[in-house]
Amino acid sequence: MEPLATTLCPQECTQTTRNETPNETTWSSEHVTKYTYISISLVICSLGLVGNGLLIWFLIFCIKRKPFTIYILHLAFADFMVLLCSSIIQLVNTFHIYDSTLVSYAVLFMIFGYNTGLHLLTAISVERCLSVLYPIWYHCRRPKHQSTVACTLLWALSVLVSGLENFFCILEVKPQFPECRYVYIFSCTLTFLVFVPLMVFSNLILFIQVCCNLKPRQPAKLYVIIMATVILFLVFAMPMKVLLIIGYYSNSTDASVWKSLPYLNMLSTINCSINPIVYFVVGSLRRKRSRKSLKEALQKVFEEKPVVASRENEAETHCCKLINP
Repeated sequence: MEPLATTLCPQECTQTTRNETPNETTWSSEHVTKYTYISISLVICSLGLVGNGLLIWFLIFCIKRKPFTIYILHLAFADFMVLLCSSIIQLVNTFHIYDSTLVSYAVLFMIFGYNTGLHLLTAISVERCLSVLYPIWYHCRRPKHQSTVACTLLWALSVLVSGLENFFCILEVKPQFPECRYVYIFSCTLTFLVFVPLMVFSNLILFIQVCCNLKPRQPAKLYVIIMATVILFLVFAMPMKVLLIIGYYSNSTDASVWKSLPYLNMLSTINCSINPIVYFVVGSLRRKRSRKSLKEALQKVFEEKPVVASRENEAETHCCKLINP
């Protein structure tokens, strides 16, 4: 089996034997497909890098640090890492730079950023779900540095998972079995039995919260952003994870299994690129008559405050004062 980096371009997925001499039309068609794919991928990655770079700058320098914005900042870093590494791999394929070390590190950090994004989205969903189910605990008893600690632990978990995947499976010409299979059993368990169920269940609760409007004082735009981001991840990014697990776990050497990998990788880069657009669009909702700048739209989302007007909220505030005098 070839390493992951060699299957991230459509041309490498079409194998020909040495005895076969493809005609000029076939050769031209393959190269047109290859360079069209690379061009589109580079455009998507470039736009995503600019969008996530601006988002990181705004979250660091222009917006007050809050628990939710800390998660979004780390998610933007993870998306930026995926896009940067994907761009490097595409440039290597374009200019035929045969630097195995560069490609190895690019693949490593791309998978690392991908896994981190999955873990962070789950943490964001679970925390907002807890803020709905246990509002008094969330506002009064929640540890001050919980977001920072959670992000640190999730990055560490991603280092472990990505390191094992790369060492035993992805960067090996022939994956080490049965070690590679054990690694993907571990990865599959974490992904489909822990993180994805938590993500889906938490967003189901948020969906009910938004549709039923059970607590109007809660900031609905935050919930819309979380649900949209999670749905986009499940639709665009999750298929690549599924393909990698199927391919490496089954030790598949069939080229047809890997033929769709370049296009699933492109969908993953689209997911990483589109998140800043989602934040801007949601922040601009209900403001059609006035033109909002990017900064104002992001502030409208991330600094949105719940309406303080209900007796329940007053009681909750009084409870907080009693708990934390």
